[in-house]
Amino acid sequence: MKSHKPEGIQFLEERLGQEVFVSKWLVISQEETDAFAKLTDDEDPMHNDPEWAAKTPWGGTIVQAAHVLSLGVATIVNSDIPLDIETDGNSYVLNYGYDRVRVMSPLRVGHQFRYRVKVVNIHPKSRREFVIKWEVTVEVEGQDKPFMVYESLTYWATDQGLPSISKH
Repeated sequence: MKSHKPEGIQFLEERLGQEVFVSKWLVISQEETDAFAKLTDDEDPMHNDPEWAAKTPWGGTIVQAAHVLSLGVATIVNSDIPLDIETDGNSYVLNYGYDRVRVMSPLRVGHQFRYRVKVVNIHPKSRREFVIKWEVTVEVEGQDKPFMVYESLTYWATDQGLPSISKH
């Protein structure tokens, strides 16, 4: 009997517990860190004052954890993981939340980092909507200890699976 599950969900189910994506190396600049601080009202010398931060144990400014966490969503959605987004035009991938977010070590501004993504669980909410749990490790080039580990939850649905949303 043919499965009625979307191809992307079948692909992920076959890889439960496995790493499915490693991003390219990324860098967050001081300008991006400053812009994120201004946007989130989190202007702190450890992030935004290179002269002050040079005297800290980190030896320079560090990136806000929330900045790296927020970039992780787009990294997964824009990866080569087949989530059926472009193929039929009728599926949607939305951030559903995070669990177990832990910052393990600092990430210096200007240092390279990348996301390693493992699919942990796929919870069907209906035939056409699923919650996918990813285990994400953010590693920093040249560091043994990761910057951050967390679980990212993605809500995936087709037009027929989306809950009705008020359009007021």
